[in-house]
Amino acid sequence: MAADFARLDLTLALIAFLCLGLTDFVRRKGMIEGGSPTGYLLVETLVLLAILPVAALSLEGRAPEISAGFLPYALISGVTISIALLALMTGLRIGEGSVVIPISRLGLALAAFLSILLLGESVTWTKALGIAMAIGAVILLSR
Repeated sequence: MAADFARLDLTLALIAFLCLGLTDFVRRKGMIEGGSPTGYLLVETLVLLAILPVAALSLEGRAPEISAGFLPYALISGVTISIALLALMTGLRIGEGSVVIPISRLGLALAAFLSILLLGESVTWTKALGIAMAIGAVILLSR
């Protein structure tokens, strides 16, 4: 049973990887076409707001649930994702996507490191090597 969930987790992670990659590419193309990062993100957010209730009903069978337990974290991550996206979109407007996007995604290595350090997740040599390789790849791509 646990193996089934692990495979589902990996499948969902791969779907996220593909969609995030496509999202970043489309964002870069949108910035090449002109407009402001805030205007672009506003339209993107409106689409997200239209999709989320439908997704909640389809996936969970009910309206989205807001829990007092996660609310402080959701508020903090709402602020940090806003700053991150504004910085990313402005970077995509003035720089190359092949440099800006990988550097911005180095946050994944930071999240993995913080999860190990602060949440007590296991650290294996493959995780450590993967984080180191991610950092090395970003260094190579940004040159």
